Amino acid sequence: MKPFQIAVTGIGILSALGQNKKETFENMKQNQTGIDNIQSFDASKFISSIGAEIKGYEPTDHFTLEEQASFDRCSQYAILSIQEAVSEARLAQENIGTIGLAFGTCNGGLNSLEQQNGLSNLDSQLTKNYPFFQQGDSVAKHFHFNGPVMTLNTACAASGNAIGFACDMLQHGYADAMIAGGSDSMSSSVYAGFNALKALNDKPCSPYNHRYGLSLGEGAAFLVLEPLEKALERDAKIYSVINGYGLSSDAYHETAPEPEGKGILNAVQMAVAQGGIENERIEYINTHGTGTKANDPAELKGLQSFFGDRFKDINVSSSKAYFGHNLGAAASIEYATTLLALEQGLLPATIHFEKAREGCETAKLVTNEMLTETPDYFLCNNSAFGGHNASILSKNVFHSPQTPIFDSNSETAKQSDVVICGFGTVHALANKSGSILSSFSIQPSPKTKLDFSLKEYNKALYERRMNPLTQFSIGACDLAIKNTLQDKEWSEDIGLVYGTSRGSLKSAEKYLGSILDRGIDNASGVYFPDMVLNSTAGKIAKKFRIKGFSSSHSSGGTDGLHAMLYGALTIKDGKQKTVLVGAGDESSDLSDEIDKALHLTESSYETTEGSTFLTLADEEIAVQQGLDVHAKVKGFGMSFNSEDNLYRTIKNSISRCLDDAKLTVSDVDFIFYHNNNVFDTNEFIKLKSEFGSTPIFTLNNTFGYMESNGSLYHTQAAVELLGLTDEEQQKVTRSLGWTKGPLKKGLIVTTSINGNCMAMAISK
Repeated sequence: MKPFQIAVTGIGILSALGQNKKETFENMKQNQTGIDNIQSFDASKFISSIGAEIKGYEPTDHFTLEEQASFDRCSQYAILSIQEAVSEARLAQENIGTIGLAFGTCNGGLNSLEQQNGLSNLDSQLTKNYPFFQQGDSVAKHFHFNGPVMTLNTACAASGNAIGFACDMLQHGYADAMIAGGSDSMSSSVYAGFNALKALNDKPCSPYNHRYGLSLGEGAAFLVLEPLEKALERDAKIYSVINGYGLSSDAYHETAPEPEGKGILNAVQMAVAQGGIENERIEYINTHGTGTKANDPAELKGLQSFFGDRFKDINVSSSKAYFGHNLGAAASIEYATTLLALEQGLLPATIHFEKAREGCETAKLVTNEMLTETPDYFLCNNSAFGGHNASILSKNVFHSPQTPIFDSNSETAKQSDVVICGFGTVHALANKSGSILSSFSIQPSPKTKLDFSLKEYNKALYERRMNPLTQFSIGACDLAIKNTLQDKEWSEDIGLVYGTSRGSLKSAEKYLGSILDRGIDNASGVYFPDMVLNSTAGKIAKKFRIKGFSSSHSSGGTDGLHAMLYGALTIKDGKQKTVLVGAGDESSDLSDEIDKALHLTESSYETTEGSTFLTLADEEIAVQQGLDVHAKVKGFGMSFNSEDNLYRTIKNSISRCLDDAKLTVSDVDFIFYHNNNVFDTNEFIKLKSEFGSTPIFTLNNTFGYMESNGSLYHTQAAVELLGLTDEEQQKVTRSLGWTKGPLKKGLIVTTSINGNCMAMAISK
């Protein structure tokens, strides 16, 4: 495959320094800060009462009353910044083709929940805006995007993760253009959580400075991304070329970074390896640099480990002193403003700086005023609660007119198949080994209430106050590992991709309940870390020492297949040889309230909970290591229902999947469909009619509906079925009334409540 070269052709920014990119950057050049007294809520009882809020923002200037009801503040910020980026890039869907969205957020629609001052008898419209996937889906619907739509929830690394995911969609041909970035709005409950952790600064933050502590901010930034050759063909303005990115997990602690910076080191190594660039050509690093006591020296240690003695000659800065810590939008705002600075031959500074604190003295810090420099290549790094890290390697196209844009030597993709080598499910109808095949053909059963204790399953994996979602997911992951290894040696060099639409709402209930019961200034620091949806993935990584490529996401129904896709691409791009992919759901009172708002209570399926994990591997590696190969992953297709024609959207995803897998409809022996049976009932019936003799089947009437995990447990069922002999298959298929066989190739199809559709092809 061609080298990894993705062009940035449009930028949109909304920040505490300005309501567009020009205002933001002009204020940065004047060494201004957007950090000021908090206006949106009473912060007088906290250890700090300052933050970086967007000044003079009035929703009525941009949105009708109806639109304001549909778009949470997080979505509003995203829409405005995307409008700016799309306009600059001259992006028109009729000319470009398939356009997708990668949306990074830490808080999602939390403001819509906070407005209600309670956790019961919730307002339907406000609650509908709360789930994390809703923000990205609402924005995609607003702009009529028709390609891949994914919400990345890796907390403060989310928009860096989103940029990387968007690049993969372009590199592998799943979209012609992608909009990527992040958005987060100021939240009183999040502010209270950082206050409980004593992480706030009562003065405007200055990373690496002797006065430590962070300043929270809000805002949004989005980029238009295209394959470089397409951007050149249409003579688009090019801000930068992304040559590689890396993701990793610290596998260390819920809120503190690994002290030696090994997580960010792994992410940087992965990004630079993908880019095929000599280390000597990297001449600037925009760091995460939160200003907290633990983060700053740890990050610098990780970079020192990568660059060695040369690190002292590389310019380093953190942009958070300009516009605060924007959480899920931090990476995209920092990356976008770095591009604006490089366009003018400048490097962003760390303002408010007085003197370096211990552990930060040896770095070549750019402080208080922007520096005139034109680096060849640069890195933008971000880290997060849950231990997630992201690093983006880019070429500065303004470096020199003599430096060619095409100068990467990387070859990013392997040609061998991605195979499934293990699986495990924790569910009321799964057996102790994690198999669901034994319950596959039973009649619909009310036994979908899960009774699982990780402490009883394996006390060593359990921790006090561990929420049910994390218990289910760690249990399923352990089963998948056991079923994969079968006494073979375990390696920490493995990836992890996890999907959850809602995270642990039981933890959210406890944290928000602590505010409602004791007041916002007495928020629980114990439950606050689990408010970020990537906390489950972080705890899985910690328990199994998974330090490689690591991501967490939300999509409201396609989470499991998205995990399969992202894991498979990670292997194809040579970033990991093996990846664990998983998804999970947890029942709770708050989850029931959300189900009502989303009309999922109207489904004939019982809502249930559980988790599934599968082990993916490069086929050559699997054979070398003597792993069992249960099935092969052949291709994927994605489409978003932006035109209110769900059946056409489903058909588009299936068609794209078949093209990707180089299959025809006649090659398909069966289809498993994870449907919600509220918004897609007619489409399910039409699909069964159109495919005629090809069995189309859902397990949801037996196993219950799991929003995030449903498509993955359908995948496991298909894998188990394909792994049977022809005679064993017949016993199962006869009980289902199927006449077609033997089964060699199948599709898994899934839809979300907002019309996010996906298909995956697998074979024996």
